[in-house]
Amino acid sequence: MTIRTKFNGMLPAAVEKFEELLEAASNLDPQVIKGYDSTTGKDSYFYWGCACQITCSDMSALKDLAESLGILWAEDDSGQMAYTNNLDISDFQTYRVNGQLELTEETEMGE
Repeated sequence: MTIRTKFNGMLPAAVEKFEELLEAASNLDPQVIKGYDSTTGKDSYFYWGCACQITCSDMSALKDLAESLGILWAEDDSGQMAYTNNLDISDFQTYRVNGQLELTEETEMGE
């Protein structure tokens, strides 16, 4: 499987979920507009590598498919979405979220 260039820098679990969405929505001609973006700041799921923006021929159908897969849809219907595995932005800001979108335990230095 070839990772889409737009998905470079994203967390593996998010990439897998978005690839699943793109496959399910293949009849809608989906196009990835934006992926990982370090310039968005620490209050954005784009910064943490679990968001992307997709456009297609039927955004309502894409939204329904995304939500059925557990993907959060932006309220403005711009096609911006995030797969967080039920974590919120404050979880990411602890720097304890791994590539599978799981919150790891805090450890002391040297352990």
